[in-house]
Amino acid sequence: MASASSQESAPGARSVTTLEDELSRQDQALVDLSHSGAVAVSLVHCPTENHEAALVRKLAQRARSQGFATAQVSLLEAPLDTFEELVRVIVENLFAPGASRAGGLLQLLDRYFERRGTRAAQRFSEAAAEAGAHGDLTALCLAYLESDEEARAEIRAYQAWLDGTEPGRSSKNPNVRAALNAHTAHRALGELSRIAQALGGTGLAVYLHDGAALTKRTSRQREKAYTVLRELVDNFDTGNGAMATRILITGTERLFEGPRSLGTLAPLLARLEIASPAEPPPPHRSWTSLVRDPYEYVHRRVSRAPDTKRAALRTLIRISQGLPPLEAVTSMSVGHERIDRSIDTLFEHADASGSVFTTIVGDYGSGKTHLLMHLAERALDDAHPVFWLNLERLNLDLGNPARHLQRLLEHSVLPARRRPSALERATQWTRSPVRMRALNDSLRAIAAEGGEAAVAARKATQIAESAKNPGAALESFLHGRDLYARSAAKSYRHDAYRRLLLWLELLARMEDCAGPVVLIDEAENLYTTSRAARRSALRSLAFYCGGALPNACVVMAITPPALKQLRKEARELLDEVDDQSGTLEAEDATMFRRRLLRLEPVEVPAFSAKQRAELADLVRATHKSVRGAVDLANWEATVRRAVKQHDSPRAVIRALVDELESAWWSGS
Repeated sequence: MASASSQESAPGARSVTTLEDELSRQDQALVDLSHSGAVAVSLVHCPTENHEAALVRKLAQRARSQGFATAQVSLLEAPLDTFEELVRVIVENLFAPGASRAGGLLQLLDRYFERRGTRAAQRFSEAAAEAGAHGDLTALCLAYLESDEEARAEIRAYQAWLDGTEPGRSSKNPNVRAALNAHTAHRALGELSRIAQALGGTGLAVYLHDGAALTKRTSRQREKAYTVLRELVDNFDTGNGAMATRILITGTERLFEGPRSLGTLAPLLARLEIASPAEPPPPHRSWTSLVRDPYEYVHRRVSRAPDTKRAALRTLIRISQGLPPLEAVTSMSVGHERIDRSIDTLFEHADASGSVFTTIVGDYGSGKTHLLMHLAERALDDAHPVFWLNLERLNLDLGNPARHLQRLLEHSVLPARRRPSALERATQWTRSPVRMRALNDSLRAIAAEGGEAAVAARKATQIAESAKNPGAALESFLHGRDLYARSAAKSYRHDAYRRLLLWLELLARMEDCAGPVVLIDEAENLYTTSRAARRSALRSLAFYCGGALPNACVVMAITPPALKQLRKEARELLDEVDDQSGTLEAEDATMFRRRLLRLEPVEVPAFSAKQRAELADLVRATHKSVRGAVDLANWEATVRRAVKQHDSPRAVIRALVDELESAWWSGS
């Protein structure tokens, strides 16, 4: 263990480590990530620039020796103004596994061709499909592998995509639908991680170093850079499809302390905070600090979890990162018997009466999001597609369905293998000749039936019939790319609603999906906007919650004071919505108001002492199934401390997993 003096000399007296310890931690983390397909983002606080340079160089070398493609991006040199700029720099600075120099993505493709020869394109196409890589970057890679030795046109098309521009007619790839831009960057980075595996690698590791340079920029530049980092940390492994990826952000004291540091962005720090004081730092802790004085922790050899426990390992990694699990949620749910009965009733009523709406009510940190995750897992198991509206991100454009439709589709989860989003599914439908025929048949059948979805289906078929590239045109239409920059005018809102209704019809016909589940999280943030913005938001909610979605189950999570306030002003605000000449018939404010005032909220159950103990036992059992037995002699005291220090079940779970992982890593 570290000495007291060495811990006191560290900038943050907890989570201290050394260069050698950090290398060992990463070795284990990379084995976990490649084995489970999970994603992790973490920080390392370095005492000096020399320590930082040595750390990043050795970490990247070790990652490449394990088969990871790596990218080292200096935040002193890269502007980090936008997410697409970050993706561009990562793609350009990729090292192939085993390479000593960066050659970008084309280097990875050249090495793959050297190994596979004339079968390279076919083998890559098969591996990309297996890895779930289906987008524009995959199409560019395939064209490059299929090309002749010089590949001039293919390189021009690739470079144009990377630059965010349209290539010349002679270089245009018909399977590339959009250049790298603000709307495609998140999906492109996720796709890159899958391509790295399709090319025979074990994953993707990105090192963003020289982080202290961000503190020397202007206030506006720094705000942009920190926003990009927050996007990376919060959203990288959501609907964007990233897998087997490690993102590491390093910097010296200025990045972590002071008026220009990461400390000025509280939401980012909350996500990356140290979950417990346990030492040594476990492999997936989101923040560590290198110390100057050498010492050595005793830790176990790197080992691999059982193949049958990959989902549980992914869950442990997400919890360690401060994120709710996306799967196996019910394995860490206690006291939800009444909630389960409510869920069963909701699904039954949605099937019978056309749609239902209810609320989950609880204070901040009470576990509302965990309940929504629990509900989502139940819904997916029963073949319901799940659509998320997180008002923490969407409150500024919730009143504009034309703008938030694409995000709603991007953050959807379909009950299919690999749990794709709706946008991923549209990409797959429109790039396969067989699926394109099925899509066109479905569109024609829907168009012939009448109704709002039929209007959208007819528009889609007309667009496809008149387009030179029908697949590209249909993908763009289903993604809602033409709507993103539109205003909240009546015609554009109507168009967005029709496309969502069309989506539900297509999912039922082509994916055998049941009625949708729409989860509206953090609805209390309606009260961070102006009255006018809230009125516009309620107009959209009148569509989602008022019964316009067929066979839908709509659930809103909200705090008790916000629900009370919403009910209090609902009559007046929704009357104003009803009176607006631009309100659509589908935005049924009267029905929404009636449902809102009459519903019986589902309250988040308070945790009893017995349930807290049961939750702790579930956490320990899940950890044991992945890592094996861990001897933590003071477990009861550890549980009491975690419960006392943390209000939310998610934070308690995170702290307990951190303690167990630390004990396991130390060989206890």
